[in-house]
Amino acid sequence: MITHTGLPDNKKRKYGGAYSLYDKNTVSTRDHIIQTYSQPKDVDSLKHEYFEKYTQWMPSTHNLHGIEKYNNLCFTQGTAESFLYFHLKYKDKKRLRILKGEYFFHQMMKNMYYNEFKWLEDGPIEANDAVLISFPFSDTGNEPERLSHILSTCTTLKVPVFLDLAYINLAKGLSLDLTYPCIEYISTSLSKVFPIEFHRVGLRLQRKRDEDQLYVYNEDGYGYLNFMSMHLGLEMMKAFQPTYIFDKYRQKQIDMCSEMNLLVSDCVYFGIDADNKYSVYNRGRDTNRLCFTRIWDGRGKELSE
Repeated sequence: MITHTGLPDNKKRKYGGAYSLYDKNTVSTRDHIIQTYSQPKDVDSLKHEYFEKYTQWMPSTHNLHGIEKYNNLCFTQGTAESFLYFHLKYKDKKRLRILKGEYFFHQMMKNMYYNEFKWLEDGPIEANDAVLISFPFSDTGNEPERLSHILSTCTTLKVPVFLDLAYINLAKGLSLDLTYPCIEYISTSLSKVFPIEFHRVGLRLQRKRDEDQLYVYNEDGYGYLNFMSMHLGLEMMKAFQPTYIFDKYRQKQIDMCSEMNLLVSDCVYFGIDADNKYSVYNRGRDTNRLCFTRIWDGRGKELSE
């Protein structure tokens, strides 16, 4: 990762990365679902139940204006599979634009596959660009700066936008206008909110169907999907409200941020260092993101700070 992005590798540091929380209730529920799983006879019914549940569950505690228009749906292997199809579509046609501090996956893509790239901070958006942006933002867990301006400009210039909502269910009560015509794709996943990151459970949403291989895989009567992971994600959403983790750990986050003199992120896992006290966790911007999950669930005991 360092080779392709310049970002530090903090997997072995207490507050590095962004990991799901191994809450004892979500872990035990996950294990029970896996142990009792049997392949369903009617996989199409499972898929449609998964779509229905996810599209109700994910936005239910936020104001995502216009989300109901995104009714062309695909099961994906987390969010990464969705990203790949966006990058494949535009890598030879557009200049990639992302914010500094964005998810490392895109920072790798900018160096490995795109002939042209420019940080969003380093110049105005132009007609030949393609924009990918996370909400909540990967580097802070908050709304990205100038998001409405970015989306307005992209709409005017007909610049395609991919919105990554991977962290949306680590927060509560967010507002987002999804009616901008520039937004081509939305994706989200359960990899952060539940301890099922290795099972790759995600969803891609579009208003207008744009044919690619994901739609082929998701066709009715075509059983080429990971139905074990789909079943697991569906049952986890049935078992836990979308704010389960947020409600349970919000005060713990606030207390930890107070103790460490950090800003409280909208995403319950993070504290944001604005004083550069924890510079080792810098991801390319003027603040540093610390993730608390491995402290809370005990996996970080042996890690360095």
